[in-house]
Amino acid sequence: MGKRNIARDVDVNLYKELYDRVPIGLYRTTTRGQIIDVNPALLRMLGYPDKEALLAEAADTIYANPESRGRWLAEMEAKGTVSGFEAQWRRSDRTLIWVEENAYAVRSDDGSILHIEGSVDDITRRRTVEERLAEERVRFEQLFAAAPEAIVLCDNDAIIQRVNDEFTNLFGYAADEVVGKNIDQLIAKGLNGLHDEASGVTETIAAGETAFIRGTQRRHKDGRLIDVSILGKPIMVDGVKVALYAIYRDITARVAMERSLIEEKARFEQLFAASPEAIVLCANDGAVLRANDEFYRLFGYTADEVIGADIDRLVAAEGNGQQDEAKGITQQIADGQTSFVETERQHADGTSLHVSILGKPIEIDGDQVAVYGIYRDITARKEAEAALAASRRKVEELHEAADALGAAEDEEAVYRITAEAADRVLGFSLGLLCIADEDAFVCRAVSSTIELEAPERTRIDPTGVAVQTLESGRPIIVNDPPPDRLPQGIPPTSRSLICAPIGEIGIFQAASLEPEAFGEEDGRLLAILLGHTAVAASRLRLQQELIRQARHDALTGVFNRHYFNELIAQEVLRASRYNHPIGLLMIDVDRFKEINDRYGHQTGDMVLKEIADVLRTTVRQTDMIVRYGGDEFLIMLTETGEDAEEAAIRVRAAVVGSDKLKQISGFDVTVSVGSIFWHPDAGTPIEEALATADSRMYDDKRRR
Repeated sequence: MGKRNIARDVDVNLYKELYDRVPIGLYRTTTRGQIIDVNPALLRMLGYPDKEALLAEAADTIYANPESRGRWLAEMEAKGTVSGFEAQWRRSDRTLIWVEENAYAVRSDDGSILHIEGSVDDITRRRTVEERLAEERVRFEQLFAAAPEAIVLCDNDAIIQRVNDEFTNLFGYAADEVVGKNIDQLIAKGLNGLHDEASGVTETIAAGETAFIRGTQRRHKDGRLIDVSILGKPIMVDGVKVALYAIYRDITARVAMERSLIEEKARFEQLFAASPEAIVLCANDGAVLRANDEFYRLFGYTADEVIGADIDRLVAAEGNGQQDEAKGITQQIADGQTSFVETERQHADGTSLHVSILGKPIEIDGDQVAVYGIYRDITARKEAEAALAASRRKVEELHEAADALGAAEDEEAVYRITAEAADRVLGFSLGLLCIADEDAFVCRAVSSTIELEAPERTRIDPTGVAVQTLESGRPIIVNDPPPDRLPQGIPPTSRSLICAPIGEIGIFQAASLEPEAFGEEDGRLLAILLGHTAVAASRLRLQQELIRQARHDALTGVFNRHYFNELIAQEVLRASRYNHPIGLLMIDVDRFKEINDRYGHQTGDMVLKEIADVLRTTVRQTDMIVRYGGDEFLIMLTETGEDAEEAAIRVRAAVVGSDKLKQISGFDVTVSVGSIFWHPDAGTPIEEALATADSRMYDDKRRR
């Protein structure tokens, strides 16, 4: 009997332990909904401070929707259990959460319900995700159905899975007539050369590439041909191509318009082959008698608006001196003189045009009967001149930047000067200067007119534009880049991207919110600037390497004695200023001559390098390790409260415990260490402390 009681107590305690520790909510209620017991997980889930507060509530009040509680009770009454029941519960702060509830009725031997036990899991996050996914699907379906272009979704074998309403409108098929059909067989079969073209487009998309045809034809259900443009892309999920889609746009009106324009141009060329400039014929008082089509085109007027109008009032703007200038030219020609000027005139819509004007009188039998003017649009030339002036300014900026880069004293200044100069030259929305570091790019300078958080470190994408520009060694310009192919840190709203290498050390990426913001000249100027950047950075890195080599021992990589002699005076001053002691450990490798004689100097070098590595792992990073002589090392302990002899003991133990040293030499390598603590108040120079440490090292060696 005693053993059964013990077993029962163990079971009860185990049940209690599980009840309190299980991460999901557990409860026990009466059949009338009175809460009898809850576990800590349910208290946390509902935000109650203690069990008594929750037990004071009725189960009905926890349900946010009484209807949900009614359905729960009905299911429990019918089945004696509730499984996977989802409802909203109200927390203690009156906020709502979604839960999944499982419960069952605990019955007595006679079948009556004693109480109800249940478990509760918080599924708020899952329900939120499900709701968002449902919303996204609804939006997609709405966009798909209402898209103004015809859209077809195919599997990887080009078999149609879905089409939108515009597809059925454009090609005349009902949806059930196309699903399951091959897209190329459906709308390109039997067309001369177009079926091969269609198959090629499908193959391109199936290969994971984007296909775009500006203008082609496909067949309507009734057999007629439709002028369309086609954009096709693969659908990728986690890097796997799962389907294909194509967008067809009806360009019948555009093609018809283009054909009409071609015909109009042909007629224009025939009628005015000898008159490429705008020509106007005026009476001596400036009234327009006739004008050619180029004049109407240039200034935007119709013949009815031009004929009979005063030429100076027609094309010269008021209020800025143009009309006075125009009247002076007209009077000069009326007086029988030829006039030539480059100036500005006004278009019908109010915009300004750069034009050259050649004006001459028309004389018949010595009498001036009229005047004519030839207007040539020189806007492009003026814009080119302005662009040339801007280019010159950019070149001047490059010269100034090159001078500044040549005078830069550190790499950060180089990168800052480069980013600022690139901004002035290119005028971008965002510029990122990134330097390669193993398998990532580190952002070292940012120039931006938009708010963003530039990434400090981005993974190098082997297929990305950054690697492409590094490998090619030249700038790459991308217009309208897909948002999913933009480098990390570039806003998804960017319409233009230029990426150029900084030698072999990094890249500069500039983005603009405007389309086609960068041209070939920008790439050329940026390449020149980044060439200076690469030279400046290489110069500074070489300087740093030379400094490093001058301060470090070539074999072991620790500081050399020359640099220690430079630094010790500074450390003494600092120790005196802050009243800090300096610990000194003089270290000598035991039996080093024996190692060299027995195994050779190469093995001796390996021993020295390994000892240096052991010392690095034994002392702090702030402590200074010096190769003091051939097989002698010195450790300077700064700002430490540790006794120097304790550090010496650690050094000896670390060297003896090195398995790699044993493998190199074939026996236990040991070191002799002399230690001393020098204090600014000691009244002795640091050189004396060094000599004492050296003497103690030899004392240690003699004791071995």
